[in-house]
Amino acid sequence: MKYVVVIICALVLVSCNKTSLVNGYTVASNGLYYKLLSIGDGSTKLVPENVIVADAQMCTLNDSVFWDTQHFGVNELYFELNDSLKLKPFYAHLIKLTEGDSVSYLLEPHYFFKLFFNTDVPEFCKKDTLVKINFKLSQIISKLEYKELQRLSKFGTHKDTELEELQLIDNYLAQNKFSSKPNGYGIYELSKTTTNDDKVEVGKKVKIEFESWFVDGKALDNGVQTLEFIYGTPDQIIKGLNIVIGTLKKGETSKIIVPSRLAFGEQGSSNGNVQPYTPIVYQIKIIDIK
Repeated sequence: MKYVVVIICALVLVSCNKTSLVNGYTVASNGLYYKLLSIGDGSTKLVPENVIVADAQMCTLNDSVFWDTQHFGVNELYFELNDSLKLKPFYAHLIKLTEGDSVSYLLEPHYFFKLFFNTDVPEFCKKDTLVKINFKLSQIISKLEYKELQRLSKFGTHKDTELEELQLIDNYLAQNKFSSKPNGYGIYELSKTTTNDDKVEVGKKVKIEFESWFVDGKALDNGVQTLEFIYGTPDQIIKGLNIVIGTLKKGETSKIIVPSRLAFGEQGSSNGNVQPYTPIVYQIKIIDIK
């Protein structure tokens, strides 16, 4: 299990000149938009010294999810309740929650993306006046318990690598003028050609050509690579490629971005060429199906 410390400084006040409610959200005295989604058992309450364990989801105002703990392979988020001065505008509401509560907050996109990703608002969110963050307070633990978890997991930094990966992908899309959104697997399809030929099926021998790059444009391999394998055989190719190849027909090509969790994961490649949490760009062509 990966433990990620997230200072919840992004869950802060929304601009005070907004006076109207949004979809049933309440505006606190400090200008924070919030809505309680569900109530936990109430048996464990927060105190300033606690560490919160939460599931989180980030989405556009129309509920299009662009990051969540399950989608990006992060089981839970950890953050210390009173660890940052930036938490103060949010603190008065947060301290009232109990274990199991689910809550939703709204923030201005410009502030949100600068704070979390150090980037401008991406294309998919530019039409939104607010960004929605939902989270469930799944567990409340002490700082001593948290330090023990850090020790057991050999967790040495407070970097949110999954969010950094999303920033890398978003920067690549912006620089190359792609407007793609991730599919249900988190894979970005940048382009695709179509044919009316045979479709890839489990048990068929498939021959493919592919090229691969890092999102900074550097080639992962030396030019075009050729691979022939029985489709459906475990561990022949990375999960992301396996998923996409299964949707293609003979002669079709597809250019995609595969997130790290479907590529080389949190460990990176065994030869060290691919670092942990690295998304990869692939250009694939189905040469033959037998």
